[in-house]
Amino acid sequence: MKKKLFWLSVLITSLFLVVSCGKEKKEANQVSSVKEKTKVVIFVGFGTGTNPDQIAKQEAVQEAYNSTHDNIEIEFLIVPHDEANDRYLAMLSGGNAPQLVGPNGIAGLAQQHGSWSDISQFIEDDNFDMSDFYPESINLFSDSDKLLGLPIGVFPSMIFYNKDIFDSAGIDYPTHDYSDRSWNYEKLREIAIELTMDKNGNNPTSPQFDQKNMQHWGYDDSWIAARGYLAKWGAEFVGRPTTPDYKTATTNNEEWVYGLQWLSDGIWKDRFIPDAAGQSTYYGAGADPFGGGMVAMFESHTWFFAEGLGSLSFEHDIAPIPFNQKGERIARIHANIFAIPEAAKNKKEAWEVMKWLTAPEQAVEMALIYGCIPARVSLSDDFQTVLEKEYPGLDYSVMYEGIQYLDDPHHESWVPEWSRVEEIMGNSASLVYSGEEKDARIILDTANKEIQDLLDNYWESH
Repeated sequence: MKKKLFWLSVLITSLFLVVSCGKEKKEANQVSSVKEKTKVVIFVGFGTGTNPDQIAKQEAVQEAYNSTHDNIEIEFLIVPHDEANDRYLAMLSGGNAPQLVGPNGIAGLAQQHGSWSDISQFIEDDNFDMSDFYPESINLFSDSDKLLGLPIGVFPSMIFYNKDIFDSAGIDYPTHDYSDRSWNYEKLREIAIELTMDKNGNNPTSPQFDQKNMQHWGYDDSWIAARGYLAKWGAEFVGRPTTPDYKTATTNNEEWVYGLQWLSDGIWKDRFIPDAAGQSTYYGAGADPFGGGMVAMFESHTWFFAEGLGSLSFEHDIAPIPFNQKGERIARIHANIFAIPEAAKNKKEAWEVMKWLTAPEQAVEMALIYGCIPARVSLSDDFQTVLEKEYPGLDYSVMYEGIQYLDDPHHESWVPEWSRVEEIMGNSASLVYSGEEKDARIILDTANKEIQDLLDNYWESH
C-alpha cells in the first residue's frame, strides 16, 4: 500500500512538473513573442511637431500604428526645438540613434550633414512607386546621387493680404494670375506705400507722416531667415551664398545687394516696411506680423495657416509671389521629410514605418498635423476640401501653383560651417532692421569676407 502511495505521489509530482514546465514555456514563448516587436523611435524636434496639440495628434498616430502592426511598434520622441540638436548628438554618441527623424526640413538635414542614410536601395528593392510625389519635393532632398527620405509635405510661399486695408485705401487686390507679369516687386512697392498709414491718416508720401505712430504698414517679410529673403532676387546660386564647390563666398553678389538695399530703402526711405521698433509694435497687437491687422501684405508660407489664420478679425486672401527685378519669379519653399540616421539600427523597419507615414491613407492626417501640403499630387483635391472647411474663402490655386517656382539651390541648403554662416547672414539682416547700417553693399561685403574666412579655414582641415 505504501509502495502504491509512493508511486502515486511520484506520478502526481511528475504531472505537476510537466504542466508547470509547459505553462512556463508557454509564458516564455508569449514574452518572447512580445519582445520580437522591433521598436522604431521617431525623433521629433528639428522642425514642427512639438506644440501640445501636435503632440496629442502624433500620440494618436502612434496608437493607430501600434494597434495594427504585430512586428513593429513606433514611439514619437518629442524634444523641445532648442534642445533637439544637442539631444540628437547625445543619442548618436551614446550609440542610441533614433530610427527616424522628422518632420525634418532642409535646415535640419544641413545641420547634421553627412549623417543620413540613402534610401535609394530600399526604393529599388521594393520597386517603390515615387511617381505620386511632387518632383520638386524629391529634388529638394536629393544629395548628389542620394535620396535622404520620403517627403511628408511642402510649404509653398505666397502673399497673405488684408482685404480690409485694401478696401479702405480703394486699391485693387493683388492679381491671382501667375501669368500677369505686371505683378512684380516694384508694383508691390508702389501699392505698399499707398497702403501704409500712420494714426493721423498720412501715408509715407506726406511730409506729416509719423513713422513712430503707425496704424499699419504696407508689407512685411520678417518671418524668414536672411538667405530665404535674399533667394527671391535671382542670384546665380539663388539661396546659396557660395559657389557650387563651396570654396568661394558669393554673398555680395549684385542680386543680393539689390534685394537687401530694396529692404533697407523700404524701411528707411519709402517707409512701408516696419523696422525693428515697428515689429515690436505689431507684436503688441497680435502674435505675428499679420494677425494684429497692422500689415497689409505679409510674405510667408503655408505653415502660417495654422500659425495665424485661425482667428483673424478681417477679410483676407492669398496672392502669388511677385516677379523680381530680373523678370523671374522665385517663390521660396519649405519642405519636410522623415530621414533615417546612418547610425540607426533596424533601418529596414524604419523604412517600413516611413512608407506607412507617407502613404496616401495617412498623408493627409500627417500634413494637417504639421501644417504642410501633402507631397503626393493625388491628394491635392482631398486636402483642399479639408482646407476649405478650416480656412474658407482662400484661392487655393495660388498655393498649389506656387510649388513650381521654388528656390534651387535652396535657402536652407548645406554649406560648410552652416550654423555660423546662418548667424552671419542673420546679423546682416538685423543691421538693416535696426538701422545700424543702411548700405547693403557695405553689409554684404563684410559678410562675404567673414564667410570666406570660414570657408578657407574649413577647407584647410577637410
